[in-house]
Amino acid sequence: MRRSDLSLLSLLHGRRLAVSLPVLAGWSLLLGACAAGAPAFPWAARGASHSLAASASDSAHADVRTVNAGYRRQTSQVLVREVRVPTRANLDYAAYHANFMNQDPAPEHVPARSAKKPDTSHPFGGALAVDTLTGSLAATPLSEDERRHPLALAPLVELLGSKHVPGADRLEDVAARVRAEDWGEGGGPQLVRQTAVAAYLHGDELWLEVEFAPWVRDFSGLPDEDGDGFPQVYGRVPPAELGADAGELVRYIRTEYAGRVLTPAEVKAWSHQLASYWYPSYNTDLVAPGDVWPDAETEPAIRAELGGATFSHPAVVMRGKPQGTPAYNVFLIKSDAGGAGDSGSGKPGNAAKDDGKTTSGPRLPRTKPSPDPAPVLKTVRAELASHGGSFTQWASELSPLHAIIRRSLAAAPAAQKALAGEGGFLFYRQSMAYVVGGDLGKQKGDRNPVPAIVAFKKLLAEQGVDLLFVPVPTKAEVLPEKLVGAGAGAAFGGKVVNPFQRKLLMELAEKGVETVDLLPLFLRESESVRATLYQQQDTHWTNRGLELAARAVAERVRRYPWYPPLAAARTKYHTKEAPFTRHGDLVSRLPEGERSRFKPEALVGDQVVSPDGTLYEDDPASPVVLLGDSFTGVLQLMDCEHAGVSAHLAKELGTPVDLVMSYGGGPNVRSKLLRRGKAALKEKRLVVWMMTSRDLYDFWEGWQK
Repeated sequence: MRRSDLSLLSLLHGRRLAVSLPVLAGWSLLLGACAAGAPAFPWAARGASHSLAASASDSAHADVRTVNAGYRRQTSQVLVREVRVPTRANLDYAAYHANFMNQDPAPEHVPARSAKKPDTSHPFGGALAVDTLTGSLAATPLSEDERRHPLALAPLVELLGSKHVPGADRLEDVAARVRAEDWGEGGGPQLVRQTAVAAYLHGDELWLEVEFAPWVRDFSGLPDEDGDGFPQVYGRVPPAELGADAGELVRYIRTEYAGRVLTPAEVKAWSHQLASYWYPSYNTDLVAPGDVWPDAETEPAIRAELGGATFSHPAVVMRGKPQGTPAYNVFLIKSDAGGAGDSGSGKPGNAAKDDGKTTSGPRLPRTKPSPDPAPVLKTVRAELASHGGSFTQWASELSPLHAIIRRSLAAAPAAQKALAGEGGFLFYRQSMAYVVGGDLGKQKGDRNPVPAIVAFKKLLAEQGVDLLFVPVPTKAEVLPEKLVGAGAGAAFGGKVVNPFQRKLLMELAEKGVETVDLLPLFLRESESVRATLYQQQDTHWTNRGLELAARAVAERVRRYPWYPPLAAARTKYHTKEAPFTRHGDLVSRLPEGERSRFKPEALVGDQVVSPDGTLYEDDPASPVVLLGDSFTGVLQLMDCEHAGVSAHLAKELGTPVDLVMSYGGGPNVRSKLLRRGKAALKEKRLVVWMMTSRDLYDFWEGWQK
């Protein structure tokens, strides 16, 4: 995706504004009063014959409808949508259109409307033909069928860019110019008055819906056909704006994006991609759905909002906590064309459940847990001795680099989650804060990871299960020379830059917790190789990084006394290359002016293939559990798929593993495993708990008991 405002997350970077209905009513009155003396909007609804009630929200979409009664875009905490035909276009529309999760909050400081008349002489920089602008969809030349098949623009542009469809950059430029229009009122690029939210196909033409923020007061009489508080206007994209590639662009949208029905596996991959991309802003994760939702574990407030309504066989249940309050997006699939099941009809249609092969495997002997923390303890003590035997002294030796990091963090607005480094590398703010966060084991209350990790180790041991804790080094730890403004960073390349991570591992080892220590392994690689361990524009590792981790974990697993029976029944997996293009999850968290410098990154995964030629699938019946966050999901459940760390661990061990993962929820993913119950846990022999090291510092949710 070209990295302007309209990458997949560019419309999602703000935190959602949660307000009550009385507040909204007062807000509307205030803005109405403010706009009362404003010039009339020049492209108000014209030629429309239908009423507001007849065009409410998304009721006109042919294949997507909101099914939770009383849904309100500005106040609801749950959205349930039914998708009749699971094309990528319909799923994206269900996820993005008028979704309470992704509405931007009002800016803290809205400049007062100037006395001059807003400049409407060249609206949207020519991105839309001025003579076609209208506040009514019915006044456009779109047929009824065309009006009933709108496309969510943000994910469409992201997909077109990632697939290198000709004309994608031009369409993104159109959307960027719409977003940049300030009507001569100014306020800077952070003050976004309107956004192009939907596209319509009309022959070879493309029409856009532009939605105004509720706080806009530059005009009076802004048209709001659906009455949701977000006024809108429609207009045609001039053919010249899309250039000679317009025909090919439209053909791709019709045939691939809007025309092809996804398989259950593709719906599952879509849901994982969505949860992963939304996580940094909304703390989203996928919940394994049962036959009926909401279930007993759903929060009472959510059940109360639904008024007792239940929904059968949801395909996707996604839970978020955008402001610490649980929020849900639920998608039902009722397909008339096959593809992804029939959700809501009494037939199973769960595209998000584990659908891999389940094997019984050899019955392993019960053995006593046998942790071996001594090697890590020896390594860290030796490191400490080389720094005067003091972690404080060790940290002081790093003060030049730490000062640069702190200055970079202080200079960037708190809402900016990504910082640009050297050579095209982007860094996640929390990963940098973790490096300079201080003594991890002295964090207060539920921010301290040590008690939770030790307690989990003891709980597993009571069931006869071993634990390997595997903190994944952050890009900032492994590549300090690539950090933002790190002129002095080159001197620290290949060295430990967060000694308190080492102190934490030593404390865990002293309490009997065994760790697979990936940091020395990653740091030993040459500078050129280290740079390829991580995606440049993403928080996650590459194929090369995860394969190194899988081999390191497998080397330890082979020494457990229960492993020989597994080795005797070894499956000989092989790999095949699977190229893919990914626009990392950090681009849209940069300031808008910096995003255009970043193009989609071309990457390659090594998919793991079974002897029968089928792609590897994780196995819930495996005695080996890989428990983790998105580092265990990337390349396995999204992007090229079947090429993640669980697949490569299975290849190294010669047996499938059981993947239990949570996007961004590494510290508390334990609950997903423990919900299975003690009987299921006793069948396991090992839990490999793999999570990003950055969450060892000030984890947003706390380490729950």
